[in-house]
Amino acid sequence: MLIKARYVVPVTQPAIENGGVVIRDGIITEVGCANALHDSPAIDYGDAMIGPGFANAHTHLDLTHCNNLLPVSSGFVDWLRRLMAHKAKRPATEESIRSAAAAGLEASVRAGVTTLGDISATPAWTREVLSASGLRVVSFGEVIAIGARRCLLDERLAAAADVRQATARMRIGVSPHAPYTVEPDAMRACGELARRMNQPLCIHLAETEAESQFTTSRAGPFVDYLRTLGVWDDSIPTSGCGPIELAKRVGLLWSRTVIAHANYVDDADLGAIKESGASVVYCPRTHDTFRHAPHRFADMLAAGINVCIGTDSLASNPSLSILDELRFLRRAYPDFSVERVFEMGTLRGAGALGFSQTTGSLTPGKAADLVVIPLDASDAAAGWSGALDSETTPSVVYLDGRVREIDGQA
Repeated sequence: MLIKARYVVPVTQPAIENGGVVIRDGIITEVGCANALHDSPAIDYGDAMIGPGFANAHTHLDLTHCNNLLPVSSGFVDWLRRLMAHKAKRPATEESIRSAAAAGLEASVRAGVTTLGDISATPAWTREVLSASGLRVVSFGEVIAIGARRCLLDERLAAAADVRQATARMRIGVSPHAPYTVEPDAMRACGELARRMNQPLCIHLAETEAESQFTTSRAGPFVDYLRTLGVWDDSIPTSGCGPIELAKRVGLLWSRTVIAHANYVDDADLGAIKESGASVVYCPRTHDTFRHAPHRFADMLAAGINVCIGTDSLASNPSLSILDELRFLRRAYPDFSVERVFEMGTLRGAGALGFSQTTGSLTPGKAADLVVIPLDASDAAAGWSGALDSETTPSVVYLDGRVREIDGQA
């Protein structure tokens, strides 16, 4: 099958005008100028861009039903407290969690996402839904073990790392939630398990300034937050260092680690991340929602760190669209390379999740996970910027060379 459009964007090479992609048995076999490819019957998408499906490297699909329920008014910790209060009023059930995950997956597909990393506090409830979705997924089981909840460590680790749930398209990962919800010894146990089982690991790290205050001196608003939850006790240790250094000391930083956010880092932190080979997920619109200091993603890229894009959840973001994130990034940083923006939303995300050999670019031998984005017929801009400067939504998504329906339309 040959599919063609006004532009094909392979990501690993410049956009191809009047480009085409040949697909055989779900695999990309040729990419180039459509006129130079074989003359079998073709599907012509006309004024559109064909690119690899987007990779959402960090999201929480089980919070999909929190959309527009938790507006941010006075900072991250206050928002987190209101999120926990919301959960307490509406206790999660297997049905509600599965429904939220399914809704989030459908929203993701409509947005052209074909690869994602999902964190769930109840992975046994979400993994069947994730594995049936057809997307390439890393399901990170969340671990919380601090104070009165440190006794949950073994139970949470067993649920998080249950490889019996893995499938050909879904990998299993471990997610020690954050330094303010997982004690150092528990963080070390998560890292040791991930390395022993060669599983990816994801942790929220350096997300707020208060996080460093907590890890350095066991003080600040996270102490009050843990007291509100009823889990604080005075034996919770302090590490005397910042979050990135703490993660390094307890063995959490390695090549399969995905750091969510990294909003507050210094040059020494960047050096530690680079040395470890860990990836960083920048969530542009969630970052803006909480009015964090400017993110150092450009410095990270310049230092050789793999930086990709995530949406976080609908509890802090209006959509699960990586394309929306890239458009926001384009507007906020108009001088930043548009090619690099697309790379962060595709190939780099696939790499962070361990799928770069399978997807993330239009490369012969990779799976035909593709997205078609309509372009303005009057816009002569190349496919990269044409897609980012418009407001159109994906019209077609391919998974393994087969069209995935969007809103019931094939």
